[in-house]
Amino acid sequence: MRALLGLDDDTAVMVRQLACTEPGCPPLETVVAVLPMDGRAHRWTLYRPADQITEDDLRAALLTDPQH
Repeated sequence: MRALLGLDDDTAVMVRQLACTEPGCPPLETVVAVLPMDGRAHRWTLYRPADQITEDDLRAALLTDPQH
């Protein structure tokens, strides 16, 4: 995510894998958050385990929800 968005070293990127408890949701989901020092935080949820997420998945998340 850092490379895809061209983020500087002062911008935090957090990745968390969580158990999804909502009906119809896969058992694990991964949340990626970008937390700049100045500005608004952004968050994306990918409905698969973190170790299965590819760069293409991250690109798709950015394209489908670029304002998030």
